[in-house]
Amino acid sequence: MTPNSEAHKFLTRLKKHLNANLPPPERIRNEIAAIVATAKSADRQSTGRHSTFAEGAFLNTYVIGQIHKFLICERLTAEESRHALLSESYRGQRDFASASPVRPRPHPFRKLVGVSPRQIFDVWRGKPVAKRLVRNSCPDLALRSPARFRTVFEAKYCSNINAKRAEEELVRNIYQAFFYLALPHVEETKTHAAWDYDFACVMAYDATPDGVLLNAWESLPTKVRSACWTGANVYVMILRGTCDSASEIIVPKGS
Repeated sequence: MTPNSEAHKFLTRLKKHLNANLPPPERIRNEIAAIVATAKSADRQSTGRHSTFAEGAFLNTYVIGQIHKFLICERLTAEESRHALLSESYRGQRDFASASPVRPRPHPFRKLVGVSPRQIFDVWRGKPVAKRLVRNSCPDLALRSPARFRTVFEAKYCSNINAKRAEEELVRNIYQAFFYLALPHVEETKTHAAWDYDFACVMAYDATPDGVLLNAWESLPTKVRSACWTGANVYVMILRGTCDSASEIIVPKGS
């Protein structure tokens, strides 16, 4: 069995694990709204910035801890799982994640879709002045060794978009995941994890009432969906959640 097929099975198991442990759309919309409101009104020092917006609240409250549990189910120890998971908000998730996935070396490229060559050149020349000439890419999450498959994640939470916007979001997210994967290897430094990924994953929770993001993905021809993986090593994971048991809403400290 090829590494690609094994990695596909690994990510499919992760998708099933997350769907089985995440609330369904209506419940998660209400819970995330409450988490964000609480985080915004709380002391900045106690809640940090990563739960004051929906995507951050989603990742920190529901996803990071579940990925940690999943890796343990994949026969890693708790410490190995913590070391394997990189998170942009690791400082508030030290039981589950070990470091930031930020790339150690800056580059002059952006992950935006539909930017003209003129716009890019103007940015490189420093116009407008506030624009950064180079940047260090920082994905939401990543998996490194001892996880079996080194994977970089583009994570999204969508709750209030129509069908047309969902199609645009889908394209944007897939291109961003591919962009991360295309950046070349950079060795680990004293302060940064290595940038060394074989696979990319779009991890998007579709909290819309009608599932417009999932519908957009499933509307694509099978040939296109398959080629994202077989030809580009990009796994598209659209989550909806099926766990409807009651749970206490907890805003992670320092997240």
